[in-house]
Amino acid sequence: MEKTSKASKHKVKTGGKREFNPALMLKAVWKKLWLVILIGVIAGAVTFVGVKFLVTPTYRSYFTAYINNKKDVDLSSITGSDVKASQALVRTYSEIMTSRYVLKEAAASINLDSNYATVKKLVSTSVNNETGIITVNVDTDSPQKSFDLAKAIEETTLIYTANIVDGSSMKIIDHPFLPTSIYKPNYIRLSLLGAVAGMILIVLIICIRQFFNDKVTNEEELEDRYSIPIVGVIPDMINTDKHNKGGYYYYRTEEQ
Repeated sequence: MEKTSKASKHKVKTGGKREFNPALMLKAVWKKLWLVILIGVIAGAVTFVGVKFLVTPTYRSYFTAYINNKKDVDLSSITGSDVKASQALVRTYSEIMTSRYVLKEAAASINLDSNYATVKKLVSTSVNNETGIITVNVDTDSPQKSFDLAKAIEETTLIYTANIVDGSSMKIIDHPFLPTSIYKPNYIRLSLLGAVAGMILIVLIICIRQFFNDKVTNEEELEDRYSIPIVGVIPDMINTDKHNKGGYYYYRTEEQ
């Protein structure tokens, strides 16, 4: 016969075996649900503050252009053969737009004191091979700088490609614009990810503690853990006082 007490918190012997009990894990998490929510809120707030003060926001301006194999093209009368021809040129224009000459000339035109490698990190291109449309993105830490550099790249490319690529043209679809909002980072998304990560972490901690916890605190837990019926509960009247409602002694029989 074994005896364990809520008041004295004696450990129940389990024969050295531990079994994963999803029901007990869920009950443990449910009891600490308030802590899970609290940790999630704190983690989300810490993530927001950290990103706000440690990550420099960037602003994006961009322009899109249609590349065609003709010098003069009417965008309202593009044929299927024109689209196929432009597909062969669009990657060529992408390389030209991010070339050393174009970027250095564009930066110099707006008095941007940066070398080629630095400017190239600010510029990216997106090519749609199916349509022959190219998008040039400029991401900097200033809305005005992003707009000015995108505009300068647009103007420099138009002049430079006209003298290099014969028998083709580039028509601007969307001109650069002045950004009015932050492009990166996404504070709401990162804060939610931080909150979820914090909640997952505390849930894992609760489950691990529950898995290695072999203390029995009530009759329901005793029955769930060992799958044996509870015959009776004897109140612990000895340890009861006005500040303590007392514990209980639980008894179970087990074949040796």
